[in-house]
Amino acid sequence: MKTFISNLKKIMESEGLSAEELSIKCGLERTSIQAFLNEQSYPKPSELAQMAKAMKLPFESFILPVFNIPKTFDCRLLALDVDGVMTDGGMFVTSDQKEMKKFNTRDGMAMKIAARLGIEVGFISNGLMEELIGYRAEMIHVNRYYVGNDKKLPVLEGWCKELGIELSQVAYIGDDINDLDVIRKVGLSACPADATPAVKAEVDFVLRTKGGKGCVREFGEMLGWTR
Repeated sequence: MKTFISNLKKIMESEGLSAEELSIKCGLERTSIQAFLNEQSYPKPSELAQMAKAMKLPFESFILPVFNIPKTFDCRLLALDVDGVMTDGGMFVTSDQKEMKKFNTRDGMAMKIAARLGIEVGFISNGLMEELIGYRAEMIHVNRYYVGNDKKLPVLEGWCKELGIELSQVAYIGDDINDLDVIRKVGLSACPADATPAVKAEVDFVLRTKGGKGCVREFGEMLGWTR
């Protein structure tokens, strides 16, 4: 309900429409539009379809979260947590005590496209598998990655210094409490749909996709990289 109300208000604002003008345009009663805006009632599917058709907008524009990227955001670096973002947070352990991880190819494509657009990409992990993460970085031509127990923010600050950029020019996706120091400082932050509640409460955007299921790709699409 809150998503619909928020989206409806944004659509009305962008079109410069009052409740009365919207009711005329969509062929709905003004009292119905006002009731929607006051959160007194929710439109029927037929009314939503009628509004979408009249406004020449996708049906989803009214019911799915709308991500508004600040026009001033200049992304120069995409930094990513690994476990729980690039993977689903699980691991495979073989009988000879070797760990394996599953990565998403669509995420990899989003990173490659970002690099083609001149955006640096880097991985920051507090995990243990440096060789494995390094191999994944090599596969998709990512030159920056850190694996270790150090806090993530100093690592990221070091990268920014090397690149001559500010933290405000960094986009970051994290999923757990060890990502919060970075999330609070970067220019744009997001988390997978299954991130911890503490992270969801602090990021700019909660993505619809879970970790390891294409959330990096969704983020890239949101920023217009993959269009």
